[in-house]
Amino acid sequence: MENYLNYAVAGLLLLSTGLLAMLIPGGPIENRNFSHISPWVLGIFNIFLTLLGIASLASAYFSVVGSGMAAMVSVICGISFFLVYALDLGKIFPISPDKMPRALFVIEVSGLILAIPLTLLSLLEMAMPNRGAATIDMSATTIISVLVLMVVLGLGIVIFATKSAMRK
Repeated sequence: MENYLNYAVAGLLLLSTGLLAMLIPGGPIENRNFSHISPWVLGIFNIFLTLLGIASLASAYFSVVGSGMAAMVSVICGISFFLVYALDLGKIFPISPDKMPRALFVIEVSGLILAIPLTLLSLLEMAMPNRGAATIDMSATTIISVLVLMVVLGLGIVIFATKSAMRK
């Protein structure tokens, strides 16, 4: 059962990350105006969202290979996805003078719903016996290359999303 649980958590993480990625400001779904919010606040929020996406992708991989730490990160990601969507749907943060498009509403409700089983299954995965540190067979050069790529990609996403959200 443990392998199925690992794959279920990884699948939910990938789905949640995909839904979040569709909501990058300036993309096809999220086109509300947030120019009234400080660029620093938007930048920090976009850094958080980008880190959430990257952590979810990494956690999906490490969950499949059986890392015990992945389950804890998956719980944090599940709770974070839930809070991000709940805060926006509850009109708490970020608030836009523009009406929420229907597609955005559907994606956020879907993400909110997916966050619940993601969190619960991740908690169950954490409780499974024989969870340990998985060994990853990668060279230092590969690890450094992947980290550099993630940082560059993450910065690009943050800059693009923040600029797009600031449009007037």
